[in-house]
Formats: sequence, structure tokens, C-alpha cells
Amino acid sequence: MKQSLEQLAEQFVSAQKTISRVQPLLSMYAYPICAELFVERGVEPDLKKLKKCERILLKKAGLFSDFSGTSALVIISLLSMSEDPEAMYDRLKDARDLVRRYFPPVPDYVALAAIVLNEEEDQSKWEETARKAADIYNALKKKHRILTSGGDILLSLLLVRSGKEREAVTADAKACAERLSDHELDPKSLQALCRVLSLADGTPDEKCERFTRLYEILKERGRKYGKEYQIPMLGLAAMLPQEIEEIAQDIIDVDNFLSKEEMYKGIVPRYSKTVRLMHAAMVVAGSGGASQNLYIAMEITMWMLFDVLFI
Repeated sequence: MKQSLEQLAEQFVSAQKTISRVQPLLSMYAYPICAELFVERGVEPDLKKLKKCERILLKKAGLFSDFSGTSALVIISLLSMSEDPEAMYDRLKDARDLVRRYFPPVPDYVALAAIVLNEEEDQSKWEETARKAADIYNALKKKHRILTSGGDILLSLLLVRSGKEREAVTADAKACAERLSDHELDPKSLQALCRVLSLADGTPDEKCERFTRLYEILKERGRKYGKEYQIPMLGLAAMLPQEIEEIAQDIIDVDNFLSKEEMYKGIVPRYSKTVRLMHAAMVVAGSGGASQNLYIAMEITMWMLFDVLFI
């Protein structure tokens, strides 16, 4: 196992343990998502600071706000990574206000959209980003009124940040969907996978071939990868610059590492083998986010996963 991956896997497990002590009654599926956010940013979660940020959020936002519920743990995590958590909260609140102004009232998505908007460091660009994203969202809604969901708000914001044209991304995603129809994925999982692939570099043929080959190699080596909410993460891993055989081995190595951790083993483990394999793919995918397009794809994968599991 590569030493760099072993370190990332250790950080991922350690971060989960720390984060779970902040809100122990929360869904266990929230912890790895927040843990990966820390790992991606190279930050070790600090329990005292997390607890402090929990108090800040409760004081400023209250129990029943756009930042309550499951998304609260993500907000608390982001606040704790900041040198000035209260100033970070004010930024997120400003971002939320812009989301409310430009998009329809879809409460469950307000917090996630505010987080995505906040990723743009230059706050003076937020309004233009929100306006352009609203134009993309409205165009999507006009063309696919029934299929448009709150998740398209996140997609629209990420499209603006990626610098890619909506028409090009839509055409790419459609081409990927046609090529991946044999995988027998449910419509929502296929749509999420194709969105991730469409934001990465390469032709639809190249990207779909890499994804299919990665899935097949894991299957050949006794790893059955889940075909539901887990699938976009595998698509993201397939977009790493390494050879597919190397990526597959990295995922297997991380999976073997995780299998020895308490939360993944035992008669009734906290996470199933399928979820563990997705976590392995998450760690591997997060190890290669140097490319801007890959970073954007990583972000949309994380938010789609959050969306499917909790909204």
C-alpha cells in the first residue's frame, strides 16, 4: 500500500472518530462525508473547536434554521477549519441570502448551495456566480420541468465555477448515459454518475471506458461495488490520471486497511462491505484533486452523496 494513501486512510478513520463525538446521535453516514472534507483540506479535526463551533452555530442560527438538521454537522466542520469561525458563519449566512434571492425556496438545499457558493474565496464574485447559476437552473427547469430538482441548484453553481458551458456538459452527460445503459443503474444513480463524468476531462467514450474497466477489475478481484448512491464516487476515482489497474489496486489496498478498523469489522459492523468499498474509493478519489475539473467533480460527488442520503 502506498504510504501516502495509508496516511490519508488513517486521517479518514481518525477524523470520523473525532467528528462522531460532536453529534453522536446523528446518522452514521454523515461522519465519513465530513471526515473526507477534513482530509481533502489537510486539516485534523479538533474536538474542542468543533464543540465551540457547534455552540456558535446554535447561538447564531438557532435550532430551526437553514443550517440545522444533518447539514449542521457539515457547517460545524467548515466553521472549525476557519481561523475565525464567527466570520466564516457570517460568510455562509451571506451566501445563504444570495441563494434564497436567486433560487426557488427549496429549504433542504439552501445550506448545501450556500457552502458551494462560499467555496469561491472572492465574495465580490458571489452575486455574479449566483445570477449565472440561476440562469442555468431556469434553463434546465424549462427543458426538463418534471425532472428538475433541488440538486440542480448545486449542479448549476458548480457548472459556473467549473467554467464549462451548460450545453457541452449536458451533451456529454447524455452521451455518457447512452454508453452506460448496460450497467442497469437506477435513473437517479445513472444521472449522478454522468454528471460527475461530464465535469471531468476527456471524451465520453474515454471516460465511460475507464469507469467500466475500473468496475470490472474490482469485480474480478472479489469486490462488488454498490450500484446505487455509491456509484458516482467510483466514476470520480476512474477520472484520476493514473492507469485504471493502479487505481483499482489503490482502492483495494485502502479497503483492506479499513477492514481492520473497528467501525468496519465485527459481526455487525457500523458500515457494510459495500459502503466500506465506497469509502475506500472516496479516499483514493480525494488523493488526486490537483486538477480543477477533478476538484469540481469531487465536490459534486460529495454533495450528491449527501443529497441522496439525507435530503
